[in-house]
Amino acid sequence: MENHSAFECVRSAPIFVGLDDETINKLTTISTHQENIPAGTTLYSAGSDVDRLLVVDQGRIKIYRLDEDGQEQILYFLDKHAVDSEAALFTDSTHQNFAETVEDSLVCSIRKSDFHELLSKTPSLAVSIINAFGDRLTDLENRSARYGTLTAHDRLAQYLEDTAGRVGSRYFRLPLSKRDLANWLSITPETLSRQFTKLIQEDMISMSGRMIQLL
Repeated sequence: MENHSAFECVRSAPIFVGLDDETINKLTTISTHQENIPAGTTLYSAGSDVDRLLVVDQGRIKIYRLDEDGQEQILYFLDKHAVDSEAALFTDSTHQNFAETVEDSLVCSIRKSDFHELLSKTPSLAVSIINAFGDRLTDLENRSARYGTLTAHDRLAQYLEDTAGRVGSRYFRLPLSKRDLANWLSITPETLSRQFTKLIQEDMISMSGRMIQLL
């Protein structure tokens, strides 16, 4: 098993993108890492409080709901590096679905109560997070202007070029899951899959899982 970095794990959460290393280190002090969760364990149920952010370090978690007849309807899976319940750190809400490990998993987390306590003790942390959110809002506005008039094909191509420029390499791992990327680009997951296929057929990219090579 690869070595686990608590720092990198916390920094991987999209909600913390843009925070400086000092702030990430402070968040690392209140985070729990590699909690061993056996397969078949319910992490949360519909109606329970949303009380912590989760990061999947290893394993797989299914998110599902129950229909009127009590039949399980799987919505999606959380795989390695997936982040769940980011809103837990800022809102008082309840889960609408169920989460259950489908294989033995290692899960990292930050509890809302610990996060709020850290904020109260460290005003500079609150300022850093507000500044990061402000930068992200600006990025969203710029993205809307940049991507709004493009076709789905060109949105994806532009996103991949932008990502390559940001990471400094034309071979990189998609920073978002395909489900989140579809939401980010304002297209359906099915459309995203078709556009990836087109880019491959056009010899613009090669792809293995979430690893992308721009050709």
